[in-house]
Amino acid sequence: MTVSLRKRDRAREHLIGLIESRAVGQAIPSERQLSADLGISRPTLRSVVDELIRDGWLVRQHGRGMFVGTPKIAQEIVGGPTLTGGAAYPPAPGNWTSRVLSHSVVPAGMAIGSRLRVKPGTPVLRIARQRLVDGEPMSLETIHVLDELVPSIDVAAVETGSFYALLRQRYDVIPTDAEQIHEAAAADATEAALLGLVEGAPILTLERVTRDQHGRLFEYTRAAYRGDRYRVTSHLSLTGPPDTAHTRITPTPGQLRPLDPTDSGH
Repeated sequence: MTVSLRKRDRAREHLIGLIESRAVGQAIPSERQLSADLGISRPTLRSVVDELIRDGWLVRQHGRGMFVGTPKIAQEIVGGPTLTGGAAYPPAPGNWTSRVLSHSVVPAGMAIGSRLRVKPGTPVLRIARQRLVDGEPMSLETIHVLDELVPSIDVAAVETGSFYALLRQRYDVIPTDAEQIHEAAAADATEAALLGLVEGAPILTLERVTRDQHGRLFEYTRAAYRGDRYRVTSHLSLTGPPDTAHTRITPTPGQLRPLDPTDSGH
């Protein structure tokens, strides 16, 4: 077992070295050649290759070979001592930009009103935007925020910077904690078109309700992320004091739709 693990580690290091020395789309040697070069069995090598394909480092094209891919954007969730005792979001890799698709003030319906604990009909600013990483579509977000908190919001600022930073600096609304749901889903026709996917492709949806420094629920957001280019990783402290962080995995009622994440951009 130990020898097998060493061989896998050696194979992974060798493959990552090949990947880092090549541009996206360039070919790497065949599995047969790599197996001979490294002196390991084809099944052992293939298991390492499959992991790198799953993480986006490599792309296998039937009949053509293996090529350098584009790794997934990894958003970290770090459980630890934040100001609110919850999880922290370090900035996700890449140059994140936004494109506002639409914005308007709408009356809260039953669903939005229940999430924000306001009466139906309460004015809510609704912003739909496309998030891009290094110019490539990565996610779609639909943000709902109480309109009374953001009068005359500058939509251009939503495109050029962090939405939460805008709230803090211009409106003295400080996001302090949130509840967030992650779910797997299939892209509908609109999501697929805006994310550069085929309809039915896997996506990661996130649903988020956020409180401000006064304990008021002020924001509800739903986001859809490309399943082939985005993943969430968690770093957990297992030795700290109890009840400093909580992770709950619960079945979601069929009528509940999912929602949004981080200041990687949010």
